[in-house]
Amino acid sequence: MYGVVLWADARQNRAVIWCEDHGDLAFYKGAKDGDSGMTAGDLVEFELRDCGDMRLADMPRLVTRRSHPTLNAELKKAGARMRPGRSAPPVAANYGTPAEIIPFERARLLASA
Repeated sequence: MYGVVLWADARQNRAVIWCEDHGDLAFYKGAKDGDSGMTAGDLVEFELRDCGDMRLADMPRLVTRRSHPTLNAELKKAGARMRPGRSAPPVAANYGTPAEIIPFERARLLASA
């Protein structure tokens, strides 16, 4: 699966990844003495493993460094628009979820490979 790193801690060798399927976020926890080298905005490919109520990212591989440098800011803006007291974005028909989706840009994925 492909995903974009939303948050990473090099000291703890951990990261949170937004997955291309727009499902739950994936959590990466590497060896404490290792360093995955991931930073926020990096496009990574990884094996996805469900572990109870958590999705885990195994064997992440950097595809493109900082391919989505503004993703965190875009998600924060989208979240701010959904706060109480503000009108919610349109709802997708038959799904009951906000229709506003920030897509993975396939052209960017293919160009960087």
